[in-house]
Amino acid sequence: MSNLGRLVFGGNIHAGSSPSSPVTEIWESGLSILMVSDAYFDQGTCDSFYGHLADWFTSADAHIADNVYLDYAKWNEFSLVTGHQITDPTIVTEAAGANAGASSSDQPYTTSYRVSLDDSTRDPRHRGGFYVPRTAASVQDTGRWSGATVAAMVSAFQGLVDALNTNLAGTGVIGVWSRRDKAVHPSNRFRIGDVPDNISRRKNAMREAYSGGTV
Repeated sequence: MSNLGRLVFGGNIHAGSSPSSPVTEIWESGLSILMVSDAYFDQGTCDSFYGHLADWFTSADAHIADNVYLDYAKWNEFSLVTGHQITDPTIVTEAAGANAGASSSDQPYTTSYRVSLDDSTRDPRHRGGFYVPRTAASVQDTGRWSGATVAAMVSAFQGLVDALNTNLAGTGVIGVWSRRDKAVHPSNRFRIGDVPDNISRRKNAMREAYSGGTV
């Protein structure tokens, strides 16, 4: 019976490019994988996945800011029928402060880009993706990233996809999880747009400090 694998990864955003700098924000993203075997939900697989994520994350082509750290990966099995986690305890690979983005950034903490996944259909339940944390890519006067910048982002993520697919050969496939369908719809395409995203609605730790005056 096929089940859902969830590869969740995240970490901290620091006030400076050193992991000893104060943490100002936290972030987390994830990928869904349709698994045909439950034999790969183990620490070794999680460690391998983390290595692939770190290679992508620290690549200059990924355009991730150098104060953003990939601190952990979690790899767990879920039931497609109930949506409940099967693996217990959670399988985690931790490497806090070891892997950061490659480039300094002048962009707001909430500026991001989205990696969209789908199966080339128009069905909204077959579409998904995730937001990459604070980007280091400079925005042009047009309000867009340059074609060369987006091409680099695509190339970097293609490397991650290829590495994961090599690991998953014969055992799983990257896809989009539909809770409604109780299914993971395999993806055959990913896309990255040239207009920056803002993920301020997903902020986890950074709270506003207010100043004001009288009316």
